[in-house]
Amino acid sequence: MSTICRKEQGFSLIELTVIMVVIGIMLAVAMKSMTTVTEDIRRTKTLQEMESLAKGITGNPDITAGGLRSDFGYIGDIGAFPPGLQALVTNPGYSTWHGPYLPAGFVQDTDGYRLDEWGQPYVYDGGLYITSTGSGANLTKKLADNASDYLLNTYRARLHDAADNPPGVIYRDSVAVRITIPDGSGMTTTKNYPVDSAGLFTLDSLPVGKHPLRMIYTPRVDTLLRYITVLPRHKSQPLPVFQFAAAYFSGDTGTVYDSVLTKISGSDSIYSGFCNNISLWIQNNTGASVTINSLKLTWSGPTAYYRYVIWDGTTVFNRNNPKAASGETVFFSSGQTIAQGESLKIQIEDFRNQPNGGSRVNMHNTDFTLELSDGSTLTVIVGSCP
Repeated sequence: MSTICRKEQGFSLIELTVIMVVIGIMLAVAMKSMTTVTEDIRRTKTLQEMESLAKGITGNPDITAGGLRSDFGYIGDIGAFPPGLQALVTNPGYSTWHGPYLPAGFVQDTDGYRLDEWGQPYVYDGGLYITSTGSGANLTKKLADNASDYLLNTYRARLHDAADNPPGVIYRDSVAVRITIPDGSGMTTTKNYPVDSAGLFTLDSLPVGKHPLRMIYTPRVDTLLRYITVLPRHKSQPLPVFQFAAAYFSGDTGTVYDSVLTKISGSDSIYSGFCNNISLWIQNNTGASVTINSLKLTWSGPTAYYRYVIWDGTTVFNRNNPKAASGETVFFSSGQTIAQGESLKIQIEDFRNQPNGGSRVNMHNTDFTLELSDGSTLTVIVGSCP
């Protein structure tokens, strides 16, 4: 009987202590796992929210109409990046604002769209990045490589009559091309462009979006209205051809070509946060393909040296020590061909104050002369830092 009683006495103090220690370890592991899971959920939801914010600013490329992208967000309506996230939900007083630009769940929560999943405000001040700081390690959503990708695009097309004739030297002055775009401050502006004898016209400095384009045969006030879709980094290749309903361009319609490559008016710009990069768009209306092997860039000041030449997205010159100086002819790694009727972008980047490096040089309000190996000489005038 005494043996039976001893077996029913339960756990000893040592056994209870061991059990409590094991339970504590298991709880600690479980809590750590729960914390990790919670942080992962917050990170995932924050990234999803940042994606929605980005689409509110630049638009959703997956939304289409008639096979063409139809959603360009805040930028498509205003022609500028928003000054802050609140402008995606509340109209800052702009007549071209057609928001809100966020999903209904964001709009109904008056503060939630501005806070990450840790309750910290998103960092955005009108630039190219949205940042979440709540996790302790920044999460960043990049909107674009350059603001110009969304604000300074080029659209080229041709205009013919019903008989497929270009205007020629006789009728080119009788045609007007006008496009209406948002001006970046809540209103719209209408820009006028000439048409050459081949019917070619180039629209520059266009924000992304769907914009009304009017082509007018002025003697009859006959207006051809089309809506064009401008995409980020837009280059209209192959060139669309618009036609009037009547055969206006009879008679001498001989095409007159330029003898050299030309700069697209207003396309020269300065960019990057340090304003030490410049760019311009050129076009070929010479009547034949042209191959460029070198260029010479000249300016009177400030003292600076550049490292890169980027031709239509391809780096054709990269020399770091020494960098290229004003008035120096730099040779491309390979010849670059621009076809008749084509337009492309030239970028000259990384201006520094020393031939072998040094500090970045702000090249704002500088006038340049750009000479290409085919004999084309272009004047490049960049304004103030954006």
